[in-house]
Amino acid sequence: MDTNEARKIITYVVENTKWRWKQFDVSWQDIDHVFVERGFEQQGFHMAKFVPLLEERGIFAIESIGSILSKAPVQSKKYVRDYAGCKEAPFYMELKNGERGAEGERFYDAVSVFLNNRIGSKGRFFWRMLWFALVSCHYLQTNFDGSFARFLLTDYARFCGKDQVSNDEFLSMGSERWEEFLENRKPWKRLLGIGDSVFDYIVGDVKEASFFKNSYKFDSANQHFFKVTGISKLIEPFDRSGTIQFLNRIEIPFALREINKGIYTYCSASDYESNDFGFCRSLSKCQECGVTELCRKLI
Repeated sequence: MDTNEARKIITYVVENTKWRWKQFDVSWQDIDHVFVERGFEQQGFHMAKFVPLLEERGIFAIESIGSILSKAPVQSKKYVRDYAGCKEAPFYMELKNGERGAEGERFYDAVSVFLNNRIGSKGRFFWRMLWFALVSCHYLQTNFDGSFARFLLTDYARFCGKDQVSNDEFLSMGSERWEEFLENRKPWKRLLGIGDSVFDYIVGDVKEASFFKNSYKFDSANQHFFKVTGISKLIEPFDRSGTIQFLNRIEIPFALREINKGIYTYCSASDYESNDFGFCRSLSKCQECGVTELCRKLI
């Protein structure tokens, strides 16, 4: 494996997934909805398939979902399985019986339809993900007028030592400033169920934000790709910083974030991507790859 082969492999992967990863782009004006849809699409739960049920019932909004916990107190914001771990649990009976308002009843109905009609996968921690969504939306509804955008702007203003910042000021910051903000504030820590990787998934495709073009998430899919192809042998040290330096050095004709998304998509074995992609996971799938003759196939 040499750098020329590595460049050909990576360029092929990013070019051939472009039609898909371009669909990931979102607008800043939609970030509140993106927060709900992406923030809790975890552990195999198809939140994106649950969202239309919320839309049909008029409660696909942070404010609406967040208001459910405002209707009556809860003993703890932590997930308690005996309280909220199934449709027959006390919390869901409260929703069903109208004790948490019309939004609660509609939320219960959406959950019932999702389960009864098998609209999507529940994943491993379905009830926990729903609880995390309720608590995080309640936090935003209570403290930031039901807006994830306002939460980000307020947190960035505090980082800057200002009372407030505008949308334009936030979206025009540089990549280094964004990294400093994340390191200093760690905003995901104030949102139950949202870790740094999920936070990146929520905000990383905002097309108006220039600072994301050169961001890079050294996730498991990217690491797997570099190891299987043999490219990792060229990267020293094989970590986030070393990988960024390597990609900049070999001059791939895409921004770092685009390379990042292209590799992730190419290797993804999720329900959404496995039909078209899912490469680098098995030798049989490997034979369908257009650069298989260059790859080291270390599967």
